[in-house]
Amino acid sequence: MPYQPLMEDAVTTQGLRPSDLPAPPKDAIRVVQACSRSDTGSRDLAAIVANDPLLTAELLRVANSAFFGLASQVRSVARAVTVLGDRALRNLVLCIAMRDALRAEAIPGFDIDAFWEDALLRAVSARGLAALARLDADECFTVGLLQDFGLLVMFYLQPRHVGEWERLRRSAPDARRELELALFRTTHDEVGLALATSWGLPQDLTTAMGQHHTYPPESAAPEDIALCRLALCADWMAAVYRCEDRRETIQRTRSLLYEHFAATEEGCDRLLKQVTESLAEAASALGLSIGAQVPFEQVLREANLRLVEDNLSYQELTWRLEQTLVERDRIAAELQKELELAREVQKSLLPSAPLPGIAGINLSARAVSGDLYDYFPLADGRIAFCLADVSGKGMYAALLMAKTASLFRCLGKGVNDPGKLLGMLNREISETSVRGMFVTMQAGIFDPARGQVLLSSAGHPPALLVRGAQPVCEFPAQAPPLGVSPESVFANETVRLEGGCLYLYSDGLLEAQIETRRLQGDGLVKLLREHAQMPPEARAQAIAGAVVAGSGGVEDDLSLLIIEDQRSHV
Repeated sequence: MPYQPLMEDAVTTQGLRPSDLPAPPKDAIRVVQACSRSDTGSRDLAAIVANDPLLTAELLRVANSAFFGLASQVRSVARAVTVLGDRALRNLVLCIAMRDALRAEAIPGFDIDAFWEDALLRAVSARGLAALARLDADECFTVGLLQDFGLLVMFYLQPRHVGEWERLRRSAPDARRELELALFRTTHDEVGLALATSWGLPQDLTTAMGQHHTYPPESAAPEDIALCRLALCADWMAAVYRCEDRRETIQRTRSLLYEHFAATEEGCDRLLKQVTESLAEAASALGLSIGAQVPFEQVLREANLRLVEDNLSYQELTWRLEQTLVERDRIAAELQKELELAREVQKSLLPSAPLPGIAGINLSARAVSGDLYDYFPLADGRIAFCLADVSGKGMYAALLMAKTASLFRCLGKGVNDPGKLLGMLNREISETSVRGMFVTMQAGIFDPARGQVLLSSAGHPPALLVRGAQPVCEFPAQAPPLGVSPESVFANETVRLEGGCLYLYSDGLLEAQIETRRLQGDGLVKLLREHAQMPPEARAQAIAGAVVAGSGGVEDDLSLLIIEDQRSHV
């Protein structure tokens, strides 16, 4: 049959026309159709066969082959028709017709010998299952040979996909069908159904070709359902010898044979072993060329070896995972030690001893904090103090906090002007700060004898002066945070306590949540007033405890510094 490229866009069964499909010898199809009619006698069948000398010769050769094994040699068409019977004659003629429907030259570049070799694997597998299914062996062979013929037709209609043949061949039946759908937008069973309908094949063969993957409805004849199940199992049996992942294919084949035919694992392996043992005879009977076959014992050894390799790989992967987890735990433990040490270093930067009228507290959201407060006495009896909040969280914020705290304590002992001190800190931090980080800070000098504070602020939340029931006074920042601009100037402001208390805090306290509301300004003032009668150190602890109890922890680093005029308490 001359090659003609057809339907290059897609192979869709809706668009298939009989003229698109390959046609077997007309006399062969006449024989198949005549065998299905009850009014056709042996003489009529013999006459149809004899009408085609090539078909006659091939039928006699196949019928007398060792594989089909007639009891005695038949030398005439009439004798062959009598000995074989209608059904066997139909099957033999159909096998010959399918073999001759498409020759190698019809699909340039396609390995048609490999296709028929795989078809024979399915056919021999199906024949081996016949006894379990209680079906005719020759009919099962015919179904196995025909069931994937639609794939050959798809390559005939769309030869540009010939390069995908080997990938299709090495795929398991389910995966192969999905790949067919992706390539051709249809599948071999759909095309097979259209082909069988076009050729007018008997219903049982049409059903087997078109529904061995999807199964016919329960209303179908029991024999048709059994043939479809048998064809599916035969497909998987053949795949054992072709698929790359033979271990999975063998397991799937055993499962299907048990499900449909109650075959044991031993029985399944025995059937698989018989496939390659019968393949050469089947190929010789049909005049097909096949290559050397791998015995089932070798296939099974390779599958078991793959299983061992997979298990070893799994064990090695498990061992490596265990080692990785051990290493992770070791590194985590070392990191935890480092964090604990960093936390201890941070604690050492906080004031170590209380001073009259001043107290503070720091709670960190993480292992280390980005907040700080500090105070220390000066030679003249006054107290230098600060409270700061480094932008961000984590280790870098903690390191910048440590640097700021060290600079404050070092420079603050010689510079008693808070504004000038902030200016010096700002220039130092501006020179070395990276990644846009900055520090908000309030610094000051507390004179307990006069009840007065000299205060300067760099971008920090306003300090709050609380005097009993009087309105709260705020002292907002007049300059940007440290590290934003090296030229910033920081002014001082005098705060007269007059028996009141000055509160410095980080924004972690403002944003703290008690019950369902965040403190913000009004909530914070209310909280400060509620604990106003307590001594400064106890008050700081109580305020922090209320925040932790109300929200179950702190979301952001939290610091509070209390400066109280205690002259009235003397």
